Amino acid sequence: MKTAKDVLKTLKDQEIKYVDLRFTDPRGKWQHVTFDVTIFDEDTFSEGLGFDGSRSPDGERSMNPT
Repeated sequence: MKTAKDVLKTLKDQEIKYVDLRFTDPRGKWQHVTFDVTIFDEDTFSEGLGFDGSRSPDGERSMNPT
């Protein structure tokens, strides 16, 4: 299994611009959402993403939809 640092290095080395997350919702329907790679850091792998993936001015991830 790769570490967060390994994944972040791959994103940078391969100049990846977007990350598409795929999952099933509580009803079992297949969903996906695409995020700009700039929102990912080591904390993303332990804390997860907020609803809209953004951060507040103090650096905390937002749970509010835009």
